[in-house]
Amino acid sequence: MTTWSPLPTSAIMTPTHLGPAEHLFSAEEVETAIQRMAVAINEEMEHLTPHRPVLLLCVLTGAVVVVGQLMPHLRFPLVLDCVQVGRYGDETSGGVLQWRTRPKESLAGAVVLLVDDILDEGVTLQALQEYCMVEGAAAVHTAVMVRKIRSRAIDVRVDYVGLEVPDRFVFGYGLDARGLGRNAPGIFVLPEDG
Repeated sequence: MTTWSPLPTSAIMTPTHLGPAEHLFSAEEVETAIQRMAVAINEEMEHLTPHRPVLLLCVLTGAVVVVGQLMPHLRFPLVLDCVQVGRYGDETSGGVLQWRTRPKESLAGAVVLLVDDILDEGVTLQALQEYCMVEGAAAVHTAVMVRKIRSRAIDVRVDYVGLEVPDRFVFGYGLDARGLGRNAPGIFVLPEDG
């Protein structure tokens, strides 16, 4: 359960009332980055769909906003589905991978565009890529709205990246902090050790 406490008036406020936070990217900057991703995705994927639409897999819950902004800019036939896998819950560090929802559409023979909110350690995205291939996907392309600038113990491939952020806990535009802040208009970072 989240505990609410009053904040000093000098704190940088967000509309989510998570407390002081640094504003990294405005909503306009995020939307511009998503549009740039769409251009790159279109260049590579619009020729891949002569006989079967691309299967766009939205990684819930964080990628809902980015997928909603991205879809109107994609110029090829697609089918939308979702998958929900989590490692964070109400924490700010990743734990055990938990499968909540698997795609309803068949992945067999599909060209998959997997869209996630963030590439952090890469564990979740790598597990989803492997899942798609095991289920018989013909190809898996990945897009993330945000990639943390950090070293990773695993090598995970990402084809399209919207923005890069420091290795700190970020929220907003679909990303959450302890379950809150997904509706913040832009990308924010919690204070160190937040």
